[in-house]
Order: sequence, then C-alpha cells, then structure tokens
Amino acid sequence: MGIVVLLQRIGIVLVKILPQNLLDWLATQIGIACYLMLKKKRSYIQTNLKHIFYERSVSAAVLESHTRQTFVNFARAMIDFFRLDSITKEGFSVECLGFDNIGIALGYGRGCILVTAHIGNWDYAGAYLAAYGVPMSALVEVTDRRMFALYTNHREHTGMRTYTVDQAGHAFLHMIKGNRVLAVLADRDIMKTGIEVDFCDARRKIPRGLGRLIARKKVPVVFAYMVLHPDPKKGRYLGVIEKPIIFSGGLRKFHEWLVGKLEVLLRTYPDQWFVFHPEWID
Repeated sequence: MGIVVLLQRIGIVLVKILPQNLLDWLATQIGIACYLMLKKKRSYIQTNLKHIFYERSVSAAVLESHTRQTFVNFARAMIDFFRLDSITKEGFSVECLGFDNIGIALGYGRGCILVTAHIGNWDYAGAYLAAYGVPMSALVEVTDRRMFALYTNHREHTGMRTYTVDQAGHAFLHMIKGNRVLAVLADRDIMKTGIEVDFCDARRKIPRGLGRLIARKKVPVVFAYMVLHPDPKKGRYLGVIEKPIIFSGGLRKFHEWLVGKLEVLLRTYPDQWFVFHPEWID
C-alpha cells in the first residue's frame, strides 16, 4: 500500500473518533508541516498567487501568509472529505445561497452544467447537493488505482455518480438524457488537450469542448462553488450557486465569461485555490 493511500486511510479512521476541534488542530499542524517540507508545491502555490494578485502590489510576507494558509485550508478540507463515506444529510454544515437555481436550470429539461474550480471543497459540494436530492454527476481525475477506489467510494456515498474525464462524452449524454446536473472543474486542463485562454496576466488551458457543447445543445450553465465559510458561525462551508445562463453566442463569449468568473473567485478566496501543479503559460 502506498504511503499516501495509507495516510488517507488513517485519516478516515481518525475523523470517526476524534472531535472536530482536535481534527482542525491536527489539520493545521499537518498543513504547516507540508508548507515547510514541500518546497516545489510551495513554489507552485506562490506562482498562482502572484498571477492572482498581478494588479496590486503584495508584499513577500503577505504572499508567504497566503501560501501557508493554502496548505492549512487544504488539510482542513481533506478532513471533511474523509467524512463523506459515512456522512448523512444532517451531517453537512453548509450555508447555501442560491440552491433553488439548480431547480430553475433543470426546469429547461436539458440537464445542467455546474461549472466550478479546484477551490474550497468541491467533493463536499457535490456530495451535499446529491444528499439534498439533486441528480448529481461529476467529471473526476484518474489517480492511483487504490486512491481512486477510495475517492469514488467517498464521492458516491450520498448518491452522486462520477465519470472519469476520459468518459466526458458519456457523462454529457447521461446528463442530457437524464436531466441531471454535471459538475465540471473548469480551471485545469487535466486531459492535456485544452484550449489556451488569457487568464489574469498570463495564459492557461481550460477544458476543450465544454463551451462548444454548451452553446450547441443550449445546456443551462450555473457557476457555483463551496468554500470554507468566512463566518464559521453560519456554517463550516459557504456554498454559492448562481442563476442559470443559456449561451447563444460563440466560444469566445463563453470563455470570457468563464475566465471572468474564475478570476473574481480566486481573488476573493486566494488561499483556497488548491492547484499544486505548474500550469501557467507565460
């Protein structure tokens, strides 16, 4: 068994026996340790932050603080992910704004694309929506076989169905025919076949074909995200689901809309963007 899989299995056991405040303390310590030890990953996060904050001057101290907090927030989010294999509907701690927008989007009868990013806790968000009756599907990345099996069990516990990114065609068809919601993380080109777009002060690749399908099939799109709540008294997480949009313009219009939404989101929650990969095209 790989060390990462072993550590995650240990984490799954710990979340079932330890109180939340102790788990958060442990997550903070683990996050700080990873920040100190994982030099390459730390540099990727710092690069992300420099692009996010390109329009304003950010001191080295602030940059380091955001970088450190990114690792801590990721560890906290993983704790909640580890709970998903046994969580009940009542076990979610979420203030959700705009939940009814899902019903509005599905009212068109053509399914719905939920566009989000690798920010906050996207797996928790999908499981939450499924637990509350949303016919939920999601495109997911292929990882180590043992880790993938573990992740799939957690993601699908509350009823969400997952498809690997190379099954995107089947996922889109199932979404349309079954009038389901399909969640797509649109800030990374996982398949390495994406299209380049202007993003902040540089360029990145986003998934190819997403905008074309949305425009051609007139599929409603909602932009949504779930982040660690700025006000924990209102819930552990804040979920936001925006009103559905049906795009009638070309691909450029969709890409401009998507990038604009992502840039605002990342500037609002810079230390919850969990992309530990070098994907900028300078």
